[in-house]
Amino acid sequence: MEESPPESTSHDELVISGTGAAPGIAMGTAYRYDASAPDRRRAPISPDEVDAEVDRLANAVQRAEQELETVRTLAPDALGADTDAIFEAQALMLRDEEVLRAIRQRIRARKEPAAAAVRTVLAAHRERLDDSDDAHLRTGADDLVELERRLLRALRRRAAAAHIDTQSVVVAQELTPTDLLRVRRQGPLGAVTARGGPTSHAAIVAKALGLPLLVGAGETLEAVSSGDRVVVDGTEGRLIAHPHPATVEDYRQRETEAPSPTEREEERAGRPPRTTDGHAVTLRVNVGLEAELDLLRPDPPGGIGLLRTELFLLADGDPHAVDEERQVEAYREVAEAAGEEGATIRLLDLGGDGRGPRHAAAEHEGSRSLGERGLRRLLNRPDEHLRPQLRALLRANRQGELRVLLPMVTDVTEVRRVRRILDEESARLAENGVPHDPTLPLGAMVEVPAMALQAPAFTEFVDFFSVGTNDLTQYVLAVDRAAGPVGARHDALHPAVLGLILRVVETGRMSGCPVEVCGEIAGDVQAVPVLLGLGVDTLSVSPQSLPTVRRVVRAIEYDAAKGLARDVLQEDDAPAVRRRARTWIDTHLPPAETAGSGGADVRGPDASDR
Repeated sequence: MEESPPESTSHDELVISGTGAAPGIAMGTAYRYDASAPDRRRAPISPDEVDAEVDRLANAVQRAEQELETVRTLAPDALGADTDAIFEAQALMLRDEEVLRAIRQRIRARKEPAAAAVRTVLAAHRERLDDSDDAHLRTGADDLVELERRLLRALRRRAAAAHIDTQSVVVAQELTPTDLLRVRRQGPLGAVTARGGPTSHAAIVAKALGLPLLVGAGETLEAVSSGDRVVVDGTEGRLIAHPHPATVEDYRQRETEAPSPTEREEERAGRPPRTTDGHAVTLRVNVGLEAELDLLRPDPPGGIGLLRTELFLLADGDPHAVDEERQVEAYREVAEAAGEEGATIRLLDLGGDGRGPRHAAAEHEGSRSLGERGLRRLLNRPDEHLRPQLRALLRANRQGELRVLLPMVTDVTEVRRVRRILDEESARLAENGVPHDPTLPLGAMVEVPAMALQAPAFTEFVDFFSVGTNDLTQYVLAVDRAAGPVGARHDALHPAVLGLILRVVETGRMSGCPVEVCGEIAGDVQAVPVLLGLGVDTLSVSPQSLPTVRRVVRAIEYDAAKGLARDVLQEDDAPAVRRRARTWIDTHLPPAETAGSGGADVRGPDASDR
């Protein structure tokens, strides 16, 4: 049923600027979401609610245990030598039947809500520990504080998500990947956050879910209340509260605008798009969640350029769900969805992108690891994940064209070790008579500046390069790519980052080693002509960004893009590059030819809006 236009109110239309992190348009009512806010209900529950409240407690304990186990498996070792002991202490407390029995008794006997019973029981335990003469026991009081927070958070998260209406737009200070997966079950239309960055893990998951997301809206977002009518434009980067009827009608037209006949013909034929002067550009897709595979059928694009296996395999938060047999089936399904062009499978990036969307450490997206993550972690404990994953890929390779991508590569010796292990596992499968295909191309992600600077040394050992601009930018600029006061400085269009990309592209051209860009910048409209001008011929973007990027490529003159790339490399900073790119796009790309999916002008926000 068509949604009726909003009733006129005394409110003036309010436009709030932010950064579009996941494209699309959402129109509905705002819902203020705060999963971390404590549940302060003290009123007794009814006798009929007791059993449900006890079950709610049990479910919260189970979720808290699952989060702890995921943290212990995926959290970077850089968190500290005592971290594992702390997790173990909390896990033991979660299984302490005396504590749990006392909480259940308060729920049943005193008809207290679960959150109130948790606070009361744990407060009593903390008081006993604080009064103890044993210093070790007094230290345990701190663990009880963290345990209380974890349980209350587990109780609150489900309650917070349960009230979201299917026609709502979630408005929050920040959202983690866990939050997005949780609220998705309620069917919201889109989301807006005051904090966060366009390349955060939450943004990646939002794209995977097809959920329009606006981030970095700032303190102005406080003006939006639950129940307000809003429009979220995740493509152009703005939120409109109390929209006028004319605004709503304009966005409705954008939502219903169909793809052009040329685009439909190109999609059906499976041809790579070409620039106006005939230069072919391969477009692939990034996949993180299983649901995205359905977006690739029945006409897959130029293959899957990046499968984030940790998101794909750990979407349910179970760190043990990466067993070999499950992986074989998952990779076969991915290969089938990717079609003839095949799929690039990134090995588990544990401790980085690969914390997994339900990883408890993702509660604070800014805690990034510079220590043991990605390939470093895999090679330090190869039997744990590396060997099983390589065996699964060798076995699944018989059913489709697969490629292996190594995350967080720093030096050539790491690649050599992986090749040696890959050969060993292939030989082991052959000895045991297990069918497999050993012809598995091996690529390296360019995320660490040291690797980009030494790119020529890698060409002898890898079959292709894939530039991960999200982390490369973070490490080049020393800026956390997630939330935080300096998050806005994280921009892959900084000349220093572009210079490293050019260096890798030139290395690939001289050695015959293909170079792809799979970071979020590949789907940024202002970045597309710059990347093409640098010589990048393959871009891997989210499925939702694919139609827009395809149209932009078709509207670009390749030779002119080369000139743009030369010019922006002379600029001083990312905002200057964006201003020049915006001017170039306004001059070279007619708006009618660059309308994105849903009809929005894909030329993007001005640099000042970012």
